Amino acid sequence: MLIIQLFSLLLAISILRSFIRIQNKGFSILISIILAVLFVIQLSSVIITGEIADYRFYENFNLGDVLSVAGFFGKEGVLIVLSLLLFTFLIHYLGRLIQRRYKNQTLVFSTFVIALVIMSLNGGIVHNAYATMRLKFAGNATFKEALSALQINDGEYVYRNKVKAAKGKNIIVLSLESLEIGYLSDKLGHLTPNLSKLAEKYSLFPMEQAPAGGWTSASMYLTMTGVPAYFGVHGNSVFQQSYEHKLTSLSDVLLKAGYDLQYFIGRKEFSGIDDMLKMLGFTVKSEKDFIEKYETVDWGIQDKDLFKEFKEELKRLKDSEEPFALFLSTISTHFPNGVPDKRMDSMLPPQKSRLELMVSATDYHVGDLMDFLDKEGMMDNTIFFIYPDHLLMGNTAPVMENFDKRQLYVLTNANASKLNYSEGETVNQIDLPKIILNGAEIEHNAKFLTDFIPQEDKNAFLRSNDQNLLRLNDAALKTQNCKDGIFLAINEESGMFEISNDEDILFLSQNIPQKGNCHRILFDENFRPIDNFIISYSQVLAEPKSHAYLDVFVTNDLLHGSLKGMHHFGITKNGTKEVAFNKSEIALLHSIDLAQDKQRYIQINSNSWNAKKASSFHIKNVTENIARGLTVISFQAGDSHEFRTFDTYQSQEEAKALVGLLKQLTQDNASFVILAHDSAAKSLHPHHPVLKQLGFEKMSLLEDRQAYVAHNLNGRIVEFQDDTSINIDVLYPKDVKNTAVYFSQPKLDFEPKIDRYIAHAGGIIDGVKYTNSKEALDQSYSQGFRIFELDILETSDGAFVAAHDCKHWAKEANFKGDTPVSRNEFLAHKLRGKYAPLDMVAINKWFKEHPDAILVTDKVNEPLRFSGQFVDKARLRMELFSLPAIEEASQNGISILISDKPRSQIKGDVISYLKDHKVEYVTMSRRGIMNGHKLLKTFRENDIKVYVYHVNFDAGKDESYVYSNEIGLVYGMYADKWIPAFKVANKSP
Repeated sequence: MLIIQLFSLLLAISILRSFIRIQNKGFSILISIILAVLFVIQLSSVIITGEIADYRFYENFNLGDVLSVAGFFGKEGVLIVLSLLLFTFLIHYLGRLIQRRYKNQTLVFSTFVIALVIMSLNGGIVHNAYATMRLKFAGNATFKEALSALQINDGEYVYRNKVKAAKGKNIIVLSLESLEIGYLSDKLGHLTPNLSKLAEKYSLFPMEQAPAGGWTSASMYLTMTGVPAYFGVHGNSVFQQSYEHKLTSLSDVLLKAGYDLQYFIGRKEFSGIDDMLKMLGFTVKSEKDFIEKYETVDWGIQDKDLFKEFKEELKRLKDSEEPFALFLSTISTHFPNGVPDKRMDSMLPPQKSRLELMVSATDYHVGDLMDFLDKEGMMDNTIFFIYPDHLLMGNTAPVMENFDKRQLYVLTNANASKLNYSEGETVNQIDLPKIILNGAEIEHNAKFLTDFIPQEDKNAFLRSNDQNLLRLNDAALKTQNCKDGIFLAINEESGMFEISNDEDILFLSQNIPQKGNCHRILFDENFRPIDNFIISYSQVLAEPKSHAYLDVFVTNDLLHGSLKGMHHFGITKNGTKEVAFNKSEIALLHSIDLAQDKQRYIQINSNSWNAKKASSFHIKNVTENIARGLTVISFQAGDSHEFRTFDTYQSQEEAKALVGLLKQLTQDNASFVILAHDSAAKSLHPHHPVLKQLGFEKMSLLEDRQAYVAHNLNGRIVEFQDDTSINIDVLYPKDVKNTAVYFSQPKLDFEPKIDRYIAHAGGIIDGVKYTNSKEALDQSYSQGFRIFELDILETSDGAFVAAHDCKHWAKEANFKGDTPVSRNEFLAHKLRGKYAPLDMVAINKWFKEHPDAILVTDKVNEPLRFSGQFVDKARLRMELFSLPAIEEASQNGISILISDKPRSQIKGDVISYLKDHKVEYVTMSRRGIMNGHKLLKTFRENDIKVYVYHVNFDAGKDESYVYSNEIGLVYGMYADKWIPAFKVANKSP
């Protein structure tokens, strides 16, 4: 099969080369080199893994990682380089030979097609490449949607914050590199006397390797989460700057039960392992972390030294009252020939190959560890689990001839009756979290993927749901980035500067640079922090080699932040204690040009359905994301503009309105920009002749799932069309004469009433948002607010408290432990050392003392439970996030604010549903006002009050702007602060 596939690929590439006729000799050879690289990539997979390149190979192909261990794969590397030279010559020669000898193009083309068909067979080169691409572009889903696609009921899944666990026995886990069950057979038992002895004394379970579990980091991920390691982002970088994982994992249960979690491994940075384990809550220890400095090899530290440090840690933990869970991954038996350690040569009998000797060495280390546990009296209260991380890669190792079967295993001293598996029963890699917890006799309520698989053949289920599993993994991972905001502050207690993003995730805390220096933070294209270091001012203009960078320094007692792009142009700000860069300012970096003032530029990003990302335009520091269809931006005299989106995919009426507008715009000689998002052409088909006549020729030919941009800012209509994306910058029009307004409606008059204003998260205090504190309530009340929103979270012991989210609270309260915390722990910490936290006792006390105040809740979605604890249900309005919660509230007389998501899930007439369930209030983003006039009018006509959030979210769109321009269109707003204009509105609700 392998030979046939490689021959078919060589034949297809050679025929393809024959089709390319180039006179320039140098360029001709370059083409042959490129085609040879394509062939050698497949050949490399066969050499390294013994198989045609598949998801595992493509996922792990990373040039940086390959070069870092190039010395270990010396022979294979030389073979691959020689192969590249050989097949460059061969492909070049065969291509020219086919050109000269075979004039019958039908025969040549038929041969090419046959080769493609062979490679498209199951397991073939084309088949595997397509399967990998199909996975990588599986699309996105929310975490709950991904669970549902796997037939996992959201109500049955135990989320991380709901995990309950009580400690059991201590845990030791040994993951042995490629040391599969064949090494424990009678033929090879001389290599593994210690493991064989343990297998006879304790329990040995055969184990299937799961799909996407056949490499080390994937095996680790499976052990922790019980989910195969399918990811849309490249596997070696997916965990970089990740800060949260939604999947309930083995480590979540262990941490909840109070275990000391540590992982021992060589070269922890390899393949993103360190990032993954740290995110899952482990302390990761490698050669860089030990006091004693050991000789290092390509894979970091030798197993002999790693086991030594492992035993030292066990000695330290021996008398600890806290339980521990220590993990260790070996490397000695790595494909193809093992990692040599000459110290073991004199300690062990010689073997037929270096690999077999290192298998014997690993067995020795395991036996020595077991003897150590016995000697230290730790075995009675310690459960060990030993298993291979994956099957031995490749097929060239001679030892494989003695394998009776290819299989993994789990070896443990756990009580077999506790494992819920029969002795000798075959388990799966995805069962490992459950096996470890059950074997260690840890009481818990967690469930893993294996608990929800109905069929016996778990691998069949996993393969048929590979896309759903990828969506689940992608949705579970939260990656730290700063594209929506960067916030600098000086911590008064520590004297250090801190940098966080818009989600209040702290990603850097460092000493303030000394005079003459600045601290530079580098960002990648996704605005993830990738490096930071101290430099002197003389180096500030050095090439940063990153997408953007931020320099932090202090002069004249002011904190400075200088945010710049690669071209060294950007934004510099200062403040006494805090500096902030908002989303619009960060986006502005893309539009700064050395030659012209790009403040006058418009950034246009049109993305088709195939691009799977938002479309937007950026004008004057403000970015607007647009909805499906065609969006028209028109420009008026006085340097102003307006826009509206027409859903020309779904609505014939919208398409007709768009064509009427285009007629008017061209007749008025108005300046405009048009851009498409998602699919936009379906309802345009009847209007093609008119569009073409108006000068929109490409629009008249537009197909669904295509990107499109048009403008007339240079005096004539210019159109762009692409199957995926269009990203262009155009200069903002000057000297616009047209004054016509096409979309904006005049602001509606409204009666000033105090119930139009909700104090967001209790309101701002001392310039600080989201405190949800008593002081914020007091100040907001004194200013005039009478409706107060509080974010409601649940503590670890089930109490309701007021906080925006756990991470934000921990930062503001200077709390360094795990969250969520208990109620008592929550109340023990003042925010920023001075703002009093609120639990239900304090909330009820405050509202009892302020009988004209109304509480609006956010985050909590349990109306009956929460309302039962609040002092006055008549003064309670709850923003709810699911239809079942809304129906529960309606049946129990609780006032409801319906949020966007459940409103979108209503089937049938929305107004009828809201009236039937006594829903009087709606929340929506103020960004929805522009295209929501018709919907807002319907709400007004039916006496349904709309409150907008995202006030202060866009530059210039603050409370004063909303009051002056949008109240009337909507009923009210979530306001961070009181403004003078509100004072005339002091009428009772």
